[in-house]
Amino acid sequence: MLLLQWVAAVAVAFAAIVTAKPSDASKNQVLVLLNAVDQKAQFSQYFDALAKRGFSLTFKAASDESASLVVWEELAYHHLLVLADYAAGPSFAPAKVIDFVNRGGNVLIAASSKVSETIRDIGIELSADFDEKGNAVFDALHSVDGKPNVVVADRVVGETVIVPSSLKKSIKSGNTPLIFKGVGHRLTGKNPLIVPVLVGNPTSYSFLESSKGKTAPPAGALSGSTLVLVSALQARNNARVVFSGSVDLFKNEFADLTVESKKTANAEFVNELSKWVFQEKGVLEVRKTFHHRPTETQQHGSYRIKEDLVYEIEFSEYHNDKWHPYKSTTPVQFTATMLDPYIRQNMTLTGKTATSSTYTLKFLTPDVYGVFTFQVEHKRREGYSWVDAKETVSIHPFRHDEYPRFLSAAFPYYANVFSMMAGFVVLSAVVLYNKETLLKEQEKVKKN
Repeated sequence: MLLLQWVAAVAVAFAAIVTAKPSDASKNQVLVLLNAVDQKAQFSQYFDALAKRGFSLTFKAASDESASLVVWEELAYHHLLVLADYAAGPSFAPAKVIDFVNRGGNVLIAASSKVSETIRDIGIELSADFDEKGNAVFDALHSVDGKPNVVVADRVVGETVIVPSSLKKSIKSGNTPLIFKGVGHRLTGKNPLIVPVLVGNPTSYSFLESSKGKTAPPAGALSGSTLVLVSALQARNNARVVFSGSVDLFKNEFADLTVESKKTANAEFVNELSKWVFQEKGVLEVRKTFHHRPTETQQHGSYRIKEDLVYEIEFSEYHNDKWHPYKSTTPVQFTATMLDPYIRQNMTLTGKTATSSTYTLKFLTPDVYGVFTFQVEHKRREGYSWVDAKETVSIHPFRHDEYPRFLSAAFPYYANVFSMMAGFVVLSAVVLYNKETLLKEQEKVKKN
C-alpha cells in the first residue's frame, strides 16, 4: 500500500505534456491503398518523394482483407494514404478509419468523380460532405486545353503552415498553375476543426460529369468558395486528416503537365500537403517547463500564498527536418486553476536558442491555499499542433513564524490592551499603598 501511494505521489509530481511528434524512423510506416496495386506507377513521382523523406511505403489493394490498420490494439501503420478513389474494402471501413484517427494515426484521402460511398461516409463523419458519385467540378473560364472538367485552381485559402506563402503566391499569380480534376465537397460546419485549403474559383461549380460542362447547374449546386476542393483537419489528439477531391492531383500526368509553357505546381502542392498531414511540419513540442521563486533557481512542488513566482516554458517547432525556435503570433497563456481559474495571463518571449524559445511569466500566487494546476494550453487554428502542458503544485498558507509581528489594523486593540495594563498597575498601587485612616479613627473611638 505504501509503495502504491509513493508511486501515485511521484506520478502527480510530474507534468503531463501533450504534443505531437514529428515523423521519425520508427513512425514512418505508411499504408498506401490503391484501386489495384499495379496503379502505383501512375504516382511514382509522389511515392519517390515520400521515400526520399524516409517513409516506408506498403502498397495494398483497397479490397485486400490483410490490410489491417490496428493489430492487437496497436497501430500497424502510422499513416494511411488512400488513393483508391472508387474501390472499397474492409481495410478502410469508416469505423476503422475513425478508430485509426482516434488512436493518433494520420490520414490522407483522395477521391474523384467516381467517389465511393466508403469515402463519402468517412468524409461526412468528419464534416466533409463529398458530392454524389458521377458529379465533377467544371470551370469553362479556367480550363486546360478546352476541357472544362480539368480546372486551373488558384484559390488557396489554407494557412501558411500547410501551404507556404511563396507557393500560395505562385499559384495565385499563375506562375505555376495548379491543376484539379475531380469531385468537390462542402464543409457541413458541424466540426469546427476542419478548414478549407483549396476552394473553387468564382466560376467553378459541381454538376453531373455526363453534362460535360454544357448544362447549367441547378440553383443548389456547389459553386464558388462553397465548393471545397481540398480540406484539412487536425483532431484534438493532434492526428491529422486531409481530404482531396482529386486523385489526379497526385499523378505523374499532372505533375509533368505544362500549361501555356508553365510547369504545374501539383508536385510541390501535394508534397506540402503530405508534409503537414504526416507531421513533418507545423509540429510544436514542449522541451521543458520550470517554475521557481525570483531569487532562486530551484523548482519546488510547494509554494506559499501571496508569493512571487516565475513560470517558464520552452517551445520548439519542427520543420525542414530539424527543430527551430518557435515564435507565436497568438498569445501564449498561462493558467493557474483549482476548479476555477485564479490566474490567466499572457506570457512573454524572453529568450531563444538555436532549437527553442522560452516564454516567461512573473506572477503572484493566489491568496487561496490548495492544490493548483499550472497549465499552458496553446491551441492555434493555423495548422500547428496543439500543446497542453500541465503540472500540479500545492500552495500552502503562512507558517506560524511567517506572519508579521504587528498589524497596523490592530493598533486600537494594542492601545486597549496597554491602557488596561496601565490602569491595572495604577489601581493596584492605589489599593496597596492607600492608608486606612478612617478605620484607625473608629478603633480609637471604641477604646475611649
